[in-house]
Amino acid sequence: MVEKPAISVVIPAYNEAESIADTVAAVLAALPEPGRAQLVLVNDGSTDGTVDVMQAIADSCAAAVLIVHRPINGGMGQALASGFSVASGDVLTWIPGDGEYDLSEVLAGLPLLDQADVVLVRRNARGQLGRNIVSSVMYGLIRVLFRFDARGYCGIFVISQKRWRELAVASRDVFFTLEVALRSRHVRWTIAFVPAEWRPRRAGRSKVFNVRTILRNVGELLSFRWKLWRGH
Repeated sequence: MVEKPAISVVIPAYNEAESIADTVAAVLAALPEPGRAQLVLVNDGSTDGTVDVMQAIADSCAAAVLIVHRPINGGMGQALASGFSVASGDVLTWIPGDGEYDLSEVLAGLPLLDQADVVLVRRNARGQLGRNIVSSVMYGLIRVLFRFDARGYCGIFVISQKRWRELAVASRDVFFTLEVALRSRHVRWTIAFVPAEWRPRRAGRSKVFNVRTILRNVGELLSFRWKLWRGH
């Protein structure tokens, strides 16, 4: 019988052939017991060699590797939803395939799950003025609509499999990770926080920070608030 993984790490990637191998190597180095971990690599419709690199990783990895192939790029929310839907570990988390965050800092939240229902990761720094301004506006809007201080939340979280199934996150767009925080707040779960340093991506450029993505996120934020007001 195959042992159930103690932890699953979802790693979404879109055209990250240059960085995904180094990201996975860093993830393995951070895991206390790679042999009891599951890596869910999500190829989100990549058009470069990302899927080939993922397969090479799966053929030689110390952890169990599950590759999810998405034929069309659907964005971060759909990629994460696809990965979390098949992750089977007792504890679930994720890390972006571009290497902007160190899993060892995220895993500092594991002991906090003894008292908290979910652990959210707060970004320590980001050296890009445009992102900081947009983030500040979003955090202000969240504070007004939900009375929740989301400052610094980078979208990464740590949660047990049991709690994840109870949370029933519905978004399949960029709002996915923000819904985790806001739905947890709405059901009055105990939320803990850990800090993590933002690092420059290993290669390429961000595919998330653009006007269309920002507007979609704001639209889903308002829609989610409306659904909660209506009792959904």
